[in-house]
Amino acid sequence: MKLGNLDKKTVTMIASVAGAFVLIFVVITVVLLLTLQNGEEPFEEPAENKPLIGEMNGVWIASISNIDFPSRPDLTKSELKAELDSIVENTAAAGLDTIFFQVRPSSDALYKSEIFPVSKYLSSEGKLTLDCLEYIIKAAKKEGISVHAWINPLRVAVGGTTDDLPKDHPAKANPSWCQKYADGKIYYDCGIPKVRELVADGIREIVENYDVAGVVFDDYFYPYPYYETDEEGNKTVAAFADGDTFSNYGTEYDDIGDWRRNNVNCLVELSYKTVKKEDKDCLFGVSPFGIWKNGYGDESGSATRGSQSYFDIYCDSLAWAEGGYVDYIAPQLYWTADTPAASYTALTEWWAMSLEGTGTAFVVSHAAYRYDEWESPSGIMTSQVENAKGYDVYRGSIFYGYDEIVRNKEGITDELKKLYIKE
Repeated sequence: MKLGNLDKKTVTMIASVAGAFVLIFVVITVVLLLTLQNGEEPFEEPAENKPLIGEMNGVWIASISNIDFPSRPDLTKSELKAELDSIVENTAAAGLDTIFFQVRPSSDALYKSEIFPVSKYLSSEGKLTLDCLEYIIKAAKKEGISVHAWINPLRVAVGGTTDDLPKDHPAKANPSWCQKYADGKIYYDCGIPKVRELVADGIREIVENYDVAGVVFDDYFYPYPYYETDEEGNKTVAAFADGDTFSNYGTEYDDIGDWRRNNVNCLVELSYKTVKKEDKDCLFGVSPFGIWKNGYGDESGSATRGSQSYFDIYCDSLAWAEGGYVDYIAPQLYWTADTPAASYTALTEWWAMSLEGTGTAFVVSHAAYRYDEWESPSGIMTSQVENAKGYDVYRGSIFYGYDEIVRNKEGITDELKKLYIKE
């Protein structure tokens, strides 16, 4: 019908609707322009089958209990610098290109933070003698080495109570966010939304202020089961006392296990989005326990007979990959090919096949520290890396621990040099 044949009322209505659409368009445009002027970009949901990352091969540097760094608390600034320089030098000498540096071992910091107190592993007096993250990033960059900030998201303290924490500790200000488990450690309760927001705020602070190539979680979410023995010698798993939290936040769930897994999924998703909002090129990964589920009796799991992260610590790694909320997964495959209960080769195949098509990269975490334990270990690491390279989704290896590499235990560093240093 031609416009000329419409009555005046109809024409007026059409003009009003058109005007409304124009107004909406103008408002959206202004909001976007203001957002961009403030230096913020609208967050984009992760794309399905996002491209896999490039290859990276690195080493875990643990600060919990002063395992790798610092060698003890209360070192001087020059001593801290010397130890960090040595870490960079040894990493480069082994032919590795990435350092996974534990900057938050227990709701604390080895860097300048407005949220978390200085780690007791760095200073017994809460003094930031050196911004260790800033220093190692600069030192590593000179050698062409990238740094990923390694975070333990939910561990609050190893022993004691929240009363023992520094006055500026977020757990001391919010003791209701915490649970002390039978293993003696204190954990944040992942079912509380504000706990997940705290973790995300800490990530935002790191990515915003430091030139990190990535942020990575380790394998600790809900605590690993702790077995208590009664007077008759019977063993039972100690309960994690989050029943009240479940009553408050888990009303949509019949099973507390499903609710806990969803809490961890929400934490991982929020963390990924936080990283990408601050820096879309910064990677986010998780290094879970090596077994997701045992496949005996469950076709979806691996051919293993060990602890299952899906059930034991409520860690559903495949949900993160399928949801697009991790750039890489680095399962801790800390066994040999002939380990009966958990074969390295069987697990490598299972993870590679499970991650195929998700866009999530497969990075293997290897047990360099077990070269002290394995019989005739020479050549095992070479074999493991070469095995993993046979899968399309493989994008590198991370070696734990650092001390064995420094000492070249059983020739492991010689193996790494042959693998990664091209003549």
